[in-house]
Amino acid sequence: MGDQAPPTLEQLARQRLLREEDLTISILEGLPVGLFQEMFQEAFNDRRTNILRAMVSAWPFPDLSVRSLIKDSDLETLKALLDGLDVLITDKVHPRRSKLRVLDLTGVDHDFWRIKAETHEDDCSPQAERQEQPVEVSPNSGVKKRFKVVIDLGLIKTRFNQCDWYLLQWAQQRNDSIHVCCRTLKLWDSPVFAAVQIFKMINLDCILELILSHWSLEFMVQLFPYLEQMRKLHTLELVGIREPLRSTASAEQEWISMLLSQISRFPCLQNLSVHHTYFLTGCLEKWLRCLKTPLKTLSIAGCRLSQSDLDYLSQCLNIRELNHLNLSGVELSDSCPKLLGVLLERISSTLQTLELEECEMRDCHFNAILPSLSQCSQLTVVSFCNNNISLSVLKNLLRHTAKLSKLIYEKYPAPLECYEGLRILKDKFELLCPEMLDIIRAERQPKKVSFCTRTCLNCFHCCFYNLEVRLFCLCP
Repeated sequence: MGDQAPPTLEQLARQRLLREEDLTISILEGLPVGLFQEMFQEAFNDRRTNILRAMVSAWPFPDLSVRSLIKDSDLETLKALLDGLDVLITDKVHPRRSKLRVLDLTGVDHDFWRIKAETHEDDCSPQAERQEQPVEVSPNSGVKKRFKVVIDLGLIKTRFNQCDWYLLQWAQQRNDSIHVCCRTLKLWDSPVFAAVQIFKMINLDCILELILSHWSLEFMVQLFPYLEQMRKLHTLELVGIREPLRSTASAEQEWISMLLSQISRFPCLQNLSVHHTYFLTGCLEKWLRCLKTPLKTLSIAGCRLSQSDLDYLSQCLNIRELNHLNLSGVELSDSCPKLLGVLLERISSTLQTLELEECEMRDCHFNAILPSLSQCSQLTVVSFCNNNISLSVLKNLLRHTAKLSKLIYEKYPAPLECYEGLRILKDKFELLCPEMLDIIRAERQPKKVSFCTRTCLNCFHCCFYNLEVRLFCLCP
């Protein structure tokens, strides 16, 4: 039989109700709120679309968040949810205690039952029922709308996933009642006409996070009139922005200036990521100086930065409250080692995550950051993989990070002593890892820690150690 506890009477009751759909639907009005919540989750997991449809239309809370339950795109389940909302929109039947006004389909990682604090079972009293239900005002039109549907959208080239496209079409047909609120929008290598089509279907003032991936600069320009309307944007990510195919140098510079002008119009921008983008070199000051508010996240990965860029970064006022810094793939080998130390010192009181992978850092760079790194008492994540560090300096680095009590995830490079030319000395690596781990354990018990070699150029594998050695390099 095992150790599994037998089902409770309540669980047995819910299981029976799920099997008898007609009975369940007929008693929804009198179903206790606690049982209502559990029933919904089980009906969702079992794809009981008829019950889901009825429960949405009788939902006794203002908010219903379901995306955390959806593991894979399931069009039939989505249709059931929207059909339930249709019942409320068309007023065919208005369940006595229904209060639903917001259907949240976003991918935000939160508890499933995020019910507003002021919502209680007592709110189903006759007095509460007679109160006028809140309405939603569409920012673009000023028209009052009865319901809000909160979504995240991703457009890859010209393709939506099936569920997103169905939802947008459904909402367009109910434009008088539905306010589509898109929180996160990702446009990956999309043609301009497809992006513009989406911009016209959603309220741009609702967008909080925008990801533009693998666009050509010359085509991005056509998006700028729509970007101007994203007044609440707090996260902007630019990935793999390509050089124009055919343009003059003056036109290209004008487009870059226009992009900077757009960024300066985001009054709420707090998180900026620029990855594998060619035009950042030599103009980082222009990017950071134009910001209206101090950044919480700055991620510059796979980009080339000049000495003047790094010099300005170490002095920039708009990063004084930084929580997350990622400079992975930014080559630091020729930079002044002191600049990185100055940068960390300025943000030591707020910094929580630090990623410096594949930066061509040497011993001098690590030695320069050790004093300021010791002051970063809020750090929870550090990653220094794929840099050049000697064993003695690595041990010194570990003595400093060992004193950072809030670290929960840490990644370190294998020392230079683990290599002979291009060959990984696996026996040496296996011998040194426990010794290095003991340096941390002398101060605290690490939660997640790993040491990793460079990728072997012969077999394209690496060796890593995470509380035990794992040797994947296939070379003798």
